[in-house]
Amino acid sequence: MSGRDGGGCFTAVAVVLGIAVVALGAALLYLVLAGDVSSSRQGEPQRQELVAKAFSEYTWDELAQVADLIGSAETDDAAREVATSYNLSVGDVRPLPLDNGITAQLTIVGIYHDERTDGAGKAGLTLMTSPIALRAMSSSGTNAGGWESSELRAWLAGEGADLLPDELASAIVPVSKLTNNVGVTADVASVTQTSDALWLFSASEVCGQVSWFTDEYGTEPNAHTGYVDFKRYDALLSAEGEQYEYFSGAGVTATSDPGNVLALPYGGSTVAWWYRTAYPYSFTGEDASYFYQVMASGYPGTTGLASEPAGIVVGLCL
Repeated sequence: MSGRDGGGCFTAVAVVLGIAVVALGAALLYLVLAGDVSSSRQGEPQRQELVAKAFSEYTWDELAQVADLIGSAETDDAAREVATSYNLSVGDVRPLPLDNGITAQLTIVGIYHDERTDGAGKAGLTLMTSPIALRAMSSSGTNAGGWESSELRAWLAGEGADLLPDELASAIVPVSKLTNNVGVTADVASVTQTSDALWLFSASEVCGQVSWFTDEYGTEPNAHTGYVDFKRYDALLSAEGEQYEYFSGAGVTATSDPGNVLALPYGGSTVAWWYRTAYPYSFTGEDASYFYQVMASGYPGTTGLASEPAGIVVGLCL
């Protein structure tokens, strides 16, 4: 009887020790798994706290984080306070190395300006590249369908985007762009929205209010101009988005560039570059083949055949 009692005591002790070992092993396993879960939640090395620095010194990921903070502000003034706290301001520039071997220039042209198309409010930063390539707007030579139907828009969504550093490309947020997406028209209702990650600037986003038609043909319909009301065309051109602070601050208008900010280099010399704005008037009914451009000299307004190459100056938002 006593032997059986002693054996029962030993068994009980063994069971207790076994439970303790199992509990210790479970605790260690939990710590290991917890560490793995923590790492998997990040999906990447844990981000360090953001430190204010020069625009050119931020990594693309850091810049995207700052842009998120700016875009999360509830007012324009609050957004600018956030940007200032991180040493960012309109007009800041930095180099942008591209996969085609070109190093373009990237400029902050707007803060808290563009509407994100994902419903998350404003994009924190709007950036502009110097020309990244020379291409035609549409090889077919037509402006029918405007920016929305252009070959250049499709190129920017594919091969053009591939030229950017991967970390920058993955941080870009699509925004809403207003454009005459008909082509030849005098109806301001032809201005509709597209969602774009990479896009060309419109004439009004660069120049503000446009008066190219009435400057040339006058404000009153008359026999000399076939009784055409050209004010409607200027209203159409002016409806494609508000002027960015960078251009307004430099004094850019539809007829002047006193700060010389529009003469942009590509391959060692300045080139004409595209607006996404279609030329809306047809003289013959068969010449719907033009989009607006900035001249190589930096003059804000001229036209170019859609089938002829010009500089691709890209807008993008973080």
